[in-house]
Amino acid sequence: MEVPNIFDIRQESTQPFVISFMPSAQYANVNGFVHGGILFYVCDDIIGRYVTFTGRTGAAADSNIHYYRPAVLDKRLFASISERKAGKRLGTYFVELKNEEGLLIADALFTVAFN
Repeated sequence: MEVPNIFDIRQESTQPFVISFMPSAQYANVNGFVHGGILFYVCDDIIGRYVTFTGRTGAAADSNIHYYRPAVLDKRLFASISERKAGKRLGTYFVELKNEEGLLIADALFTVAFN
């Protein structure tokens, strides 16, 4: 199953599972940084890609994101995921979003309800 790629997100690796995104000016907030909603989308996107990669389908049932520093436009962002628990009906996943220098931009915890 192909995961939609509306923001030109690219998969970097599967072990560890990493995606990247190059934010341009169209994703800027009023302060000139990457809008937090776009950052959340990137975190949510890796969840869908990872769950699909593992052969499952599902949707986010709950999520929580923390922002630590602004993301700069035209600098690649990298999201990595770790599976905390994958049960029969629910899975819990932790995402870290870092910039090109490896500084933490945001992290998020998601609960996924499997189909």
